[in-house]
Amino acid sequence: MKKNTRGRGAGDRKLPRIGITGSFGRGNYGDELYIKNYQYWFSPWAKLFFLAGLPKHSYLRSFKNQFVDMMDAVVLGGGDLLCPYREKIDGDFINQAYLRRPVYVSGIGVERNRPDVLDSVVKRWSKFLSHPNIRSVSNRDPGSAAWIKENMALRVPVRHHPDMVLALPLPKALRPQGKPVVGLVTRHIKSGKEYRILERAAKHLSQKGWRVRHIIGGVGAHGLKDYENAKLLDFSDKELVYTENLDDISRAIGECSLMLSMKLHTTIVSTMYGVPTISVNPVVKARAFMDSINCGHLTVPSSTDELMDILAGGIPDSPEEEVKKVKIEASEYMKDLCQLIWSDFLKYNPRLTNTLPRELITPEQRDFF
Repeated sequence: MKKNTRGRGAGDRKLPRIGITGSFGRGNYGDELYIKNYQYWFSPWAKLFFLAGLPKHSYLRSFKNQFVDMMDAVVLGGGDLLCPYREKIDGDFINQAYLRRPVYVSGIGVERNRPDVLDSVVKRWSKFLSHPNIRSVSNRDPGSAAWIKENMALRVPVRHHPDMVLALPLPKALRPQGKPVVGLVTRHIKSGKEYRILERAAKHLSQKGWRVRHIIGGVGAHGLKDYENAKLLDFSDKELVYTENLDDISRAIGECSLMLSMKLHTTIVSTMYGVPTISVNPVVKARAFMDSINCGHLTVPSSTDELMDILAGGIPDSPEEEVKKVKIEASEYMKDLCQLIWSDFLKYNPRLTNTLPRELITPEQRDFF
């Protein structure tokens, strides 16, 4: 790791500066929850800065480098950042400027929905992740970690843990009085045919006295795109939740008594609230999470009648104990990441204590420190 040569009296500062980066600020509900998770775990003892969207033009390189040089640490991830079969790699993912500081790659996933792998993509990621300033690498599922170990030789151990959003406290949500609510979360698709099964499920439950709530899992441009696309789900008697407030999205999920979800993080958040959840988009990352809470049988495609078969058998139970276990594991990872960043910061600030001062940690976090 490069030594701190900034010469700005960094040793006089008591709080590290952490730059967070990844697929952030683009409006996807799950990715924006990563930001809230970092705020929760880092803000009591560090100053946070947003690094995603650094200028790409070569003539602005000095501005970019100077901004990165202000950081004591860069945290990259999570989300499906590594796609082995897509030639283009987002500049917010493997930006060489990050490597000017200690980098902690956290909770990233490897897209494994297709078997093909481009050597050029593996080489570029391998070069980035093998840099001496990469301090740690972790993945949000065992399959992603195994893929990296198989395809790359890194300087640091590769760890896996449950999705970091599981370590985020959620706003309180109460089930409404009266009719139970079934939540539907869709993803952007080209054809409404993938929504036919959700329409059938909505009709089936509505006839049994349920309210139908269609929740848009995004904000900003991403949310608008999902909102426009949601019109392809044709069920006239549905209520629509479309908001720019992430906590309002979370509460809308937590108020449901059943969730039918096509997105990973609405699935994760739903289970965190104790809502029985069926994943209607069996991509690898969704299966990995549902398997981790012993709910692999509740991951179904939109092209078959499996969803209707499940509903015909009754509303599934919520795996609250299994979810509790993965929440603890995710929180333990966040604790370890906090301590690692703090310990590295001490190398340039030796007068500070070698453990995070308890007064800088929230009461909810103290069980993990």
